[in-house]
Amino acid sequence: ETINHFKVGYDPKIDMIVVPIFDKDGNPISFNGRSIEGKSFRLGKGVPRNEIIYNLHNAKKYGTAIVCESQFDVMRIHQAGFPNAVCFFGSHISKTQGKILQRYFERVIIMTDADPAGRKAGHTLSQMLRGVSVEWAIHDWGVIYPDNAKDAGDMTLEQIRSVIKNAVSDVSYLSYKPLSLA
Repeated sequence: ETINHFKVGYDPKIDMIVVPIFDKDGNPISFNGRSIEGKSFRLGKGVPRNEIIYNLHNAKKYGTAIVCESQFDVMRIHQAGFPNAVCFFGSHISKTQGKILQRYFERVIIMTDADPAGRKAGHTLSQMLRGVSVEWAIHDWGVIYPDNAKDAGDMTLEQIRSVIKNAVSDVSYLSYKPLSLA
């Protein structure tokens, strides 16, 4: 179901799993490839990386966005029952992307990676969003994700549901410092 929903394919010429990228209206505009072995990525040419939010065309229907870092995290969160996950293709978030989130969502749940780059990206995003309720997905007081998980790909579907359900306000999250990355 996930493969069909996100139209995931395989391109033997580049030996990569290929995920199409759609604009805000659901029109295909490019693709992102990921190697089967390792972590090699290939973004299609001409993609304005700092202006695209992956899965926006689906998520904008819900009023709340769950922000993560990769397309595969979006798919995993979708499998847990949340069709409103989006990503930025890594931990860099542009001002344009922040404005897009403000335009389409009343609430944003930050679920970036539990590493310094992911936490920094989440903090940058929380500072950009004005007039939007910002929350952080967490496992428990002082622990970002369970069982040393780095991101949604490392969690069970039940763990993903739990950290989203346990989301805390931006103010509460910042009071948790120092949060364990374990």
